[in-house]
Amino acid sequence: MKKIAAFLLCILLTVSLIAFSGCSSKETKPDNSRPGFLTVGTASSGGAYYPIGISIADIITNELGIQTTAQVTGGAVENNTLIQNKKVDLAITQSSMAYAAFEGKEPYSEKHPDVNILFNGLSKGVFHVVVMKDSGINSMADLKGKRVVMGPAGGGAINMARDVWSVYGFGIEDVNATYVSYSDGISSLKDGKVDAVVIQSAAPASAIKELAATTKNFRILSVEEEKVKEILELYPYYGKITLNKEMYGTDENVETIYVTNMVVVNKNMSKDLAYDITKVLFENIDKIKESNPAAKDLKLEEAANNLPIPMHPGALKYFTEKGVVK
Repeated sequence: MKKIAAFLLCILLTVSLIAFSGCSSKETKPDNSRPGFLTVGTASSGGAYYPIGISIADIITNELGIQTTAQVTGGAVENNTLIQNKKVDLAITQSSMAYAAFEGKEPYSEKHPDVNILFNGLSKGVFHVVVMKDSGINSMADLKGKRVVMGPAGGGAINMARDVWSVYGFGIEDVNATYVSYSDGISSLKDGKVDAVVIQSAAPASAIKELAATTKNFRILSVEEEKVKEILELYPYYGKITLNKEMYGTDENVETIYVTNMVVVNKNMSKDLAYDITKVLFENIDKIKESNPAAKDLKLEEAANNLPIPMHPGALKYFTEKGVVK
C-alpha cells in the first residue's frame, strides 16, 4: 500500500511540475520575432551616409525598441557585400552599385542575389573632385599622373571616377591613387600631401564643408557639358546636377553627375521586420531629412520608383498600403 501511495504521489508531483513549467515558460517566453540588435552600414564619417545612418538607427531604436547603431564602412560598394553576407542588417548604397552587385557585374566578382531594396530616393550621391586653387588642376583631364585620394576602399567614389574618367581617356590606373576616408583625404589635401580628393556623397558633403570653413583656396572640378552627355549615354543610371556656388562657397557653380542612393537589406530579413522598419522610418521622415541636407528631398511618393533590383516584400507591403505601389 505504501508503494502504491508513493507511486501516486510521484505521478502527482510530476504532473504539477509539468503544469508549472508550462505556465512559467508561457509567462517568460521571449519575443523571437525581432532581433535584439541591428547595424546600419554607412560609409566614411566624412560623407553624408554616416549622419543619415545615425538618424535611421535612432529611429529604429526609439520606435521599435531594437538597439540599432550606424557602422562606418567602406561605402556603397562594400555595403552590398556586407548585406549579402549578413554582416550588417541595413545599408546605404547607390542604385548603380546595387544593380552591379545583384547581377555580379564589375566591381563585383559574383552575384549578390540576396540584396533587396528597402526604399529608394534616400539622397543623391554626387561626384566631387576637390583640388586646391594653386594646384594647376583645372579639369578632370589634368588629374592624370597626380596624387589622388579615391576615398575609402570599397567606396562608391571609385566606380564613379572610373566611369567619369573613361570619357576623358584615362582610368584609375593612370593616377597615383590612395584609399583613405574623405576626412583624412581632405586633411592631406590641405597639407599638400595629395593633389586631389574624389568624394562620392550626398551634397553637401561634410568633409568639404569642413574644408570650406577653414579656407577658400580650393575648387571643385566640373564635368564639361559634352562629357556629361557622353557619360549619360554610356551609363544611364547617372543624372546631371548643378551645385550652386553658395553650397560650398566656390567661385562658380559646379556641373557634375549623381547617382541615386537607397537603403538595402538582405531578402531573408523577416517580412514583418522589414515592414515595421519601413513604416517607422517614413512615419519619422522629417528626422531623416533633418539629419543631413542631402536627405532633404526624400519623399514617400518616390521611395519605390526606378528600382534596379527587387524590393523586399515587407517594404513592398508598406508602400502598397500607402498607395505608392499600385
